[in-house]
Amino acid sequence: MRLAIRGPSSMKSSRPRSFSSAGKVSRGALLFGAALVALSAVTAVVAARAGTVDPGIASEEAGRRVLAAAEAWQSEKPDGCPSITSLSETGFLPSDARADDTWGTRFRIVCSDKTTSVRSAGPDGHFGTRDDVTIGH
Repeated sequence: MRLAIRGPSSMKSSRPRSFSSAGKVSRGALLFGAALVALSAVTAVVAARAGTVDPGIASEEAGRRVLAAAEAWQSEKPDGCPSITSLSETGFLPSDARADDTWGTRFRIVCSDKTTSVRSAGPDGHFGTRDDVTIGH
């Protein structure tokens, strides 16, 4: 009498071959990740085209750069208050720095005995109104 021993490669399953449940989860996670990346890319393009940068925040950032230049100027010339023009001409304000707010009104530098600030006219473009923005002390 002969016994036939079958190894794992010769055994056939009665069920059709399919991916394991772990494989399905991995594929699902991969597809979800790819979809998330694609959605992020589309969102970035739409946001960039829509100009979603807050104008108030952009004006404050530009104003802080002007304030830093004014304070650097004052550290060398403590008896005075610089203008935007003097900051630009002397190189304290880099040529790529904005001299106006995001609404198109030129910043104003205001100095007192102890403090220096930069002012923006705000969205209405008029100084002395409620929407003015003051950067600094």
